[in-house]
Amino acid sequence: MIDTPVLISGAGPVGLTLALNLSRLGIRSVLLNDRRETTTHPKLDVVNCRSMEIFRQLGLAERIRAAGNPVDANQYSAMAASANGPFYSVMADRHLIYQPVSQAEQAIRACRDGSLPLESMQRIAQMHLEPVLMAEVQADPNIELRMGWRLYGFEQGSTGVVAMAHEVDSGEAQQFFAQYLIGCDGPNSRVRNFLNIDYDGTRDLVGELFIIHLRSDEIAGLFPNNQPYWHTWLTRPGFAGLLVSPDASRNDYVLHRPFAPRPGESLESVVDAALGTRLRYEIVQSGPWRPQFLVARSFGRQRVFIAGDATHQFMPTGGLGMNTGVAEAHNLAWKLAACLAGWGGPRLLESYEAERLPVARRNRDHVKKCAAATFEAQMRRDDALLAQGPAGEAAREAAGREFERKVSRLYESLGVEIGYRYHGSPAIEADTASEPAYEEIRYTPTTWSSARLPSAFREDGTAVFDQLALGGYTLLAFDVDAESCAPLQEAAEECRVPLSVLPIHEKYLASLYERRFVLVRPDQHVCWRGDSLPVDCYSLFNRLRGAR
Repeated sequence: MIDTPVLISGAGPVGLTLALNLSRLGIRSVLLNDRRETTTHPKLDVVNCRSMEIFRQLGLAERIRAAGNPVDANQYSAMAASANGPFYSVMADRHLIYQPVSQAEQAIRACRDGSLPLESMQRIAQMHLEPVLMAEVQADPNIELRMGWRLYGFEQGSTGVVAMAHEVDSGEAQQFFAQYLIGCDGPNSRVRNFLNIDYDGTRDLVGELFIIHLRSDEIAGLFPNNQPYWHTWLTRPGFAGLLVSPDASRNDYVLHRPFAPRPGESLESVVDAALGTRLRYEIVQSGPWRPQFLVARSFGRQRVFIAGDATHQFMPTGGLGMNTGVAEAHNLAWKLAACLAGWGGPRLLESYEAERLPVARRNRDHVKKCAAATFEAQMRRDDALLAQGPAGEAAREAAGREFERKVSRLYESLGVEIGYRYHGSPAIEADTASEPAYEEIRYTPTTWSSARLPSAFREDGTAVFDQLALGGYTLLAFDVDAESCAPLQEAAEECRVPLSVLPIHEKYLASLYERRFVLVRPDQHVCWRGDSLPVDCYSLFNRLRGAR
């Protein structure tokens, strides 16, 4: 029997992220995956700004950017009759998300009001993201990676979990004893099924769609500067679809269509119709798929938890599938590490579901709205869209305005991406102030307890996020002396909770962060704030660490 603190089933992006986060916190894990190789198809096409902040904390942001869309390439979204035009709208400069990373970084560094994330999103295919994470895992002595191994059962008790796995090819069996088991094993999660946890939601709500993965060196030439747009939404009488370019520097494309080829249609005829011209290309893979809007009814029990697609299945409208899973791994990792280190109390791991389940439901609702918006925008079938002269120009302008009004929510929703809060969490001290605006689209920077700390830069250019402790709490202390922080430090020491004090003197940061004292968790969320320390700092830490 192999003994490990944490056993992870599933080595997709979420399982890999969880293992790496645990390792950064000094926790060993065994990672099982039934596939022997990383994925060879694009799948996802964006790591959103919050996930990039998380990967920055893990020291991986620059490696991911180097493997993805060039930092000086566009991230535009457009609507057109075909990839060859005419174009009704190109969303470019209206929001940070469409700008090349190099331009977005300038805007982020110039921002002083906390309204922007620390990192802009990164356009990248999953087949290029996974190798970056996999290489990091393979080089990490804290992680034992077993590719080609599948979990087939487990039993949990009061001190841990006994799990059984076998090598897929040889059938060799192995038992593992882990203090915790985490299922990051996808939509058909064995771990979730073994726990008898069902999904909440209506399956197959929009039916079956069709996808074609193709490669071509010629499609880029249809776009300015040979840089294909990130998303090109295609709509004209008789045709609707979405052409995705996960990376402008590579020749992979994904074409989505609302239905499979009809009788008399070939895959090539569908691609030609989307491109609007005859080009050379290779069809790599094609087939139907069923988008879902599902969230698990529970995120785990006792010592077994689930994350990623095991907890939710989202249609990719809004890019919240893997990105929701990365935030789940980030939330769960430090809590597992705290419990394994002995300072995390029994309610700390309960807070994982209490915090992340409502966020998954909120994200599902947002994704539904995004899907409805895209369907509505593409239902325009005005024959004048392809007409010459003033009538055609007017029809295309109207279609473009409608597209921007409806579809922009897919891309510009910073409120969903970085504005989520953990209402009612047992591991957060409830705020006594009225809650600020909590919107899906617009992000309102706030240190209201349970919110992600707004990102900002010190006077010397250092990001505040880069000064937060990875494995413990950080107290932001504004213009106070060390003696004023002593009661909280003493209580943390008594509770064995890692605590760092970050003195801050910049006036603009004091205004942004709203209170003299702001206590931030390892996952960059505020868990308490005040203009004076609590009367009983010991009780505060006992609540925050889940001991009461």
